[in-house]
Amino acid sequence: MQVKSRLPQLVEELTADWLTEVLSRDYPGTVVTQAHVGTVISGTATKVRLLLTYNAAGHSHRLPPTMWIKGGFIRHDYSYDNSFVNEARFFGTWARELEINIPRAYWSGWEDGVQGLVLLEDLAARNATFGRATSLISIDQQAQALDLLAKMHAKWWESPELKSLKNFSKAWEADGDIVMQMLRPDYFDACINDRRCAAYVGPYRDRERVMAGLRTQWARGCEVPQVFSHADAHLGNMFFEPDGTPGYLDWQSWQEGPYMHDVAYSTIGNLKVEDRRHAEKDLVAGYLAALSAYGVANPPSFEDAWAAYRRHAMHGFMWPFTPEEMQPLDIVTAEGDCFGAAVMDLDTFGALGV
Repeated sequence: MQVKSRLPQLVEELTADWLTEVLSRDYPGTVVTQAHVGTVISGTATKVRLLLTYNAAGHSHRLPPTMWIKGGFIRHDYSYDNSFVNEARFFGTWARELEINIPRAYWSGWEDGVQGLVLLEDLAARNATFGRATSLISIDQQAQALDLLAKMHAKWWESPELKSLKNFSKAWEADGDIVMQMLRPDYFDACINDRRCAAYVGPYRDRERVMAGLRTQWARGCEVPQVFSHADAHLGNMFFEPDGTPGYLDWQSWQEGPYMHDVAYSTIGNLKVEDRRHAEKDLVAGYLAALSAYGVANPPSFEDAWAAYRRHAMHGFMWPFTPEEMQPLDIVTAEGDCFGAAVMDLDTFGALGV
């Protein structure tokens, strides 16, 4: 829910009284009798594990002893206030209609341009594990991930309801300065000559062509069907049930966007290079079949989807330029190895005509 009162902006402000105030709105009578801060994980957003005890009413609502609260508590050069607001807004609105595996939110609130907070279930309590690019997944698991994306995409496939949202391609075309910060000459040179970009060869080391490729892709992203997009569906934003079933985390970037962005970004970044080379055409075909199964009357042809897949490798190309304030070096290096091989295999510059 959108709030008018000030939301906590410091970890120290996450008190039992404040938690009682917000939880009692949807869980009447709940009082948080004790609240202790556990693990704190900083990143683009900060995640804080809370250890909680309740009165009898809280227990009757089956509120759990641990939750995570996510929001903008630690500021750095790559903090984006809108991303915190976006995630809180997602859990307060569109998440309620999604029928895919996502974490449960016990409360969300936001102040536009200031702060967004979400109280999320502790997935470790159901023995979930979390994705990491240094431990890539199997082809079968990637097929399951694409099935989730197909189910989500099909629900609002080219829907007029999406027109109230920011559009991925149009936003990047207009506001690409966020990415362009990563391509300023001194920073680009430092990255391209580092281990993180070891897989980047030939024309993919040319800064001017990289920028042309990105701008062309942003412009051409509007040519394909638009969907409700996670927009950041990489392995680090996934969790897995004990039986291996995947789910999606980190809904900071959701928006209207080209269906193939999620598909290519996920497939290329989640698989070992040899697995991706072996299975990517079958995976794209399986995704298209899932769209039909979930109700899309006229999904793209395989030929059109494959051409879009080749082009959409361009956005994930930016992985190894990601600042360490946002992602650890071993992660950006692992993703760089995946995307560096992919753009060569797929001739992404050729597909984009740059």
